[in-house]
Amino acid sequence: MSTTLRYKPWWMTLGWLMVAFVIALSLTSVQGPVSAPGFDKVYHAIAYGAMMFWWGMVQPGRRWLWAAALIGLGIGLEIAQSFTGYRQLDWWDALANSGGVLAALLLLLSPLALLLPWFDRQIADRFNTGAT
Repeated sequence: MSTTLRYKPWWMTLGWLMVAFVIALSLTSVQGPVSAPGFDKVYHAIAYGAMMFWWGMVQPGRRWLWAAALIGLGIGLEIAQSFTGYRQLDWWDALANSGGVLAALLLLLSPLALLLPWFDRQIADRFNTGAT
């Protein structure tokens, strides 16, 4: 199965929107639902795992670069939060972010890493009418 993406610019745009969304949520004052203490770490792991999994499918040759960048982003945003006055630095959040990245790296070793290339091919086949 080919992992070449026909709609790669679109997939990259969605990936950058995910990154921008995480940055925005990390640096704004957001009043979310009250949950069990520590449960927000699950959200952190899911968000960073989703970004890593996405970028690992879009740019498989740069998985390790993306892993380092996302772990750095998580640490950097935690530090930046300490300067906002309404958010605080929490090293456990940074650890949860990193855990999500590492979990996604493991998922990228599985056949699930072919999900986006498969979907991309399905879209290309649907829109390919044979006309040139």
